[in-house]
Amino acid sequence: MNNQKEVLNAAGYEAQFLQSKDVKTRQCVYIGRGTQETISDIVRLVGQKGLTIGAYIDTVLQRHIQEHKDEINELYYKSADKIIK
Repeated sequence: MNNQKEVLNAAGYEAQFLQSKDVKTRQCVYIGRGTQETISDIVRLVGQKGLTIGAYIDTVLQRHIQEHKDEINELYYKSADKIIK
């Protein structure tokens, strides 16, 4: 894990990921059954009342994208360089 990336304890994880939020615009995304069952358990058993699977996934993915934006951008620019030579 990169030094600049925050390591969360249980309370930090709860504050970051397990709070209820309203997802205004929704899109359908397909995930594996096992992943869905695990996420469903997390949301149901440890999530704040009102937390949905969609809101949890949205928060986790936003965090992932933010934490890895440099790597994602590097890959983007490498692929853009290959499009036109």
